[in-house]
Amino acid sequence: MNRILSLISIIPFIFSCSQPISKERKLNYTVQPKIISTGNSLAQFYFFNQVRNDSLFLFNSFNHSLDIVDLKSDSVASRIKLEFDGPNAVNDIRTFYFHNRDSIFLAEENFSVALVNSKGELKNRYTDFLAGFPSNEKSEVYSNSPSLEFASQLLYHPVNKEILLYFMPFNQPEKKRIFASYSLETGKSKSLPIHLPEQYWDKKLDLSKLFLTSGTLDKSGFTYLFSGSPFIFRYDFQTQKVTSFEINPSWEKAKADDIPFGSMSVSQKQAFMRENPFYYKIYFDPYRNLYYRLSSPPRPNSTEENFHYVNYNRICLTVLDKDLQVLDHLFLPKENVYNVGFSFVTSEGLWISYNGANQDDENWIKGDLIQLDKVVN
Repeated sequence: MNRILSLISIIPFIFSCSQPISKERKLNYTVQPKIISTGNSLAQFYFFNQVRNDSLFLFNSFNHSLDIVDLKSDSVASRIKLEFDGPNAVNDIRTFYFHNRDSIFLAEENFSVALVNSKGELKNRYTDFLAGFPSNEKSEVYSNSPSLEFASQLLYHPVNKEILLYFMPFNQPEKKRIFASYSLETGKSKSLPIHLPEQYWDKKLDLSKLFLTSGTLDKSGFTYLFSGSPFIFRYDFQTQKVTSFEINPSWEKAKADDIPFGSMSVSQKQAFMRENPFYYKIYFDPYRNLYYRLSSPPRPNSTEENFHYVNYNRICLTVLDKDLQVLDHLFLPKENVYNVGFSFVTSEGLWISYNGANQDDENWIKGDLIQLDKVVN
């Protein structure tokens, strides 16, 4: 893989919109319960997750630890205890990335990333993301502190040893880049030639209506989506091009991408969310060479004052091939059951947690395993 992320981005931004070639077919799948034992009655304190070789890593906010679950036995196998105080202290953890037992990256609330090992020893702390930009490049991105998380994910490029940063516009109408990379080796930041979708250029965005919710990194590129848009975007590391794919399930009513700009009251936001679909998660499945997008349809008749836009709704699982061509839109049979924010891909399939209303035993994390019949990709 070329070390594209570590190069100065001098190639002009190129954006293309691809109309998916119709490859849709009816896929067969099964949904079966799969529960995980916590062993300590603390299921409600688990936040953020990552899966590596069928080991599930969870941040346990109560114990201030990383709990490692063996997904073959569905039970906690070990814990990495973190420190609150002293020279190894790490606090206000927002998300993490487990690279190996000697390199565990923890994103903290104060826009820093702590590097610890499996003994909880602090090896380094990275804080100079903005200072790392060359003076002529800092103006390429929006003038805000970078976000280190994508739907509670920290994205790390292990080959180039770089952390991906996301810069939100926060009512800045200028057309600027929204992604950058920070090199752990050089301490330098470089912007990437990625912008907001064209329809949002020169607009003051209310980010309560449009915000990045999910990104996934693989060997050749970076795939991401916005909650208010039916488009899936793909950045290629080698060509430095962005390609978009408009992928609309068969909603009864959809105003996706019809984003109102400017300020919005809580009641207006609720009304907007009721009338629009919500695109929440994008995953790459390395075992089957597929992509999964989790989304939910509009809810125009909802009367809940502060409903959870995805978790108390019907869930659509869109299955795409390695080229982001749609294979099928699968509407999961259970409604108002899932917490799609807590989901992951394993060798067995896609697992989605139940929402709080359906977690009735704190000794277990309950969810469903979705398995596709063999897909020729």
